[in-house]
Amino acid sequence: MAVNLKLVDGSIFNGNPITFAVTPLTLSGSPSFHRIVFEVKCGVSGGNYETIRLTEPVLTENGKAVQVDISSALRTFRDSYEYSPEPGVMPVVKFNVSAYDEYMTDGEVKKSEPVSYLAGEEVKQTIFGGFSDYDRLMGEQDMKVGRLTRKPNTTPQLVCVGEQLVYADAYSPAVSLTTATWDAPEAKAYNITAEGAQTVGGQQLFALPTSEAALRTEFRFINSFGVLESISIPKSYAQEVGIKTTNYTVTRKETLHSFSRPAVRKQGNKEGWNYMTDPLDETWLAWYLHELLMSEHVWLKINGIFLPCIIESEETIKYADDTKDDIYSVSFTARLSFCGSTKI
Repeated sequence: MAVNLKLVDGSIFNGNPITFAVTPLTLSGSPSFHRIVFEVKCGVSGGNYETIRLTEPVLTENGKAVQVDISSALRTFRDSYEYSPEPGVMPVVKFNVSAYDEYMTDGEVKKSEPVSYLAGEEVKQTIFGGFSDYDRLMGEQDMKVGRLTRKPNTTPQLVCVGEQLVYADAYSPAVSLTTATWDAPEAKAYNITAEGAQTVGGQQLFALPTSEAALRTEFRFINSFGVLESISIPKSYAQEVGIKTTNYTVTRKETLHSFSRPAVRKQGNKEGWNYMTDPLDETWLAWYLHELLMSEHVWLKINGIFLPCIIESEETIKYADDTKDDIYSVSFTARLSFCGSTKI
């Protein structure tokens, strides 16, 4: 049977590789084929478990360990998961891994007894998120996770009295896949009630007075760590609507007074709201470019309700130019994910 199934490397983020290795059987002769079958038993937040099979060939019968990256199996749940802008416990994928040899000798397919990473019903869990490539290049071998946000503390984050800050507490101590147990991250909402400087969830804030609330917009989004958080931005300075027009002809059997006529089909009708951030330092500038603008799940507050939108920006953004003395800021368009006006 395959032996020594072990974790090689990985983190609690399934957006990056999670590599396991197992030592295969050493077969005599020349089998028609020999492979290791990895069975990943997994499910979202402890729900109904599925078993996903991954296979890797055994290229030489010398007992060399065979490795597999199981993160793709864990990510199969990501696209079907429906995120919400409301604070709460974030989804995790729980899993266990087993492996066995599958080979053919003398025209007969054979299987070895499986070996499991964890015993019985024990499972590990991962989050829908990931380290950046730079993090992976510079990080330690075990890649422990503490903070669940990339927001810098170089300058305070601007908020407004009456708004809510959505954040998740950092893990202390930091956790990794080898940590015995750890809780799924929870996005919390903190009501901003006092003006001035303050610290919430390890984040430095500066709260503007209530009178400024009408001049700002709250955004909530899923960050690169797979956790819900929020940001306050000056309100939209311009709005646009994209309408696609398709002309065609309605044909009919013509008579002297009845003939084919032109027609038109209109599509789109989704508003785009233009935004520009507050003045930023270089660290906050990088955060906006690599976090908010890269998020695939975003909501903005309209008439007291968080509604879905898509963040659009130029394909290429020049974010720094030492030949100019301009302040740093980021411009983008929030394209509403629904048709129609929010005013009528």
